[in-house]
Amino acid sequence: MPKIIKRKLHYFTRLPVWFVAIVFFALSPYLIGVLGSYLTELSTGEPCNESNCGWMVLPFFTFITLPTGALGLLVFLVIVLQDSREILNKNR
Repeated sequence: MPKIIKRKLHYFTRLPVWFVAIVFFALSPYLIGVLGSYLTELSTGEPCNESNCGWMVLPFFTFITLPTGALGLLVFLVIVLQDSREILNKNR
C-alpha cells in the first residue's frame, strides 16, 4: 500500500511540499542564523561574528541537521520510488 504518493495528483501536491520541507529543515540553522545576524547588523551598525553575536553560532548546527536532512531525503526518495512502482503495477 502506498504511503505518500497514492494518486498521480500527489506528484504535484505532496512531492514538492515534502521535498521543500526536508531541505528547509536541513538548512534552517544556516538560514535563521544568517538572517538574524543580518537584521542585527542593520539595527546596530556593527558587523556580526561568532564572538559578538549569538545568531552567528546557529549555522554551526547545520553540521547536525544537514546529514539528518540528507538521510531524510534519501528515505523520502526510496518511499516515493516504491509508491510509484506500486501505482504503475496497480494500473496494469
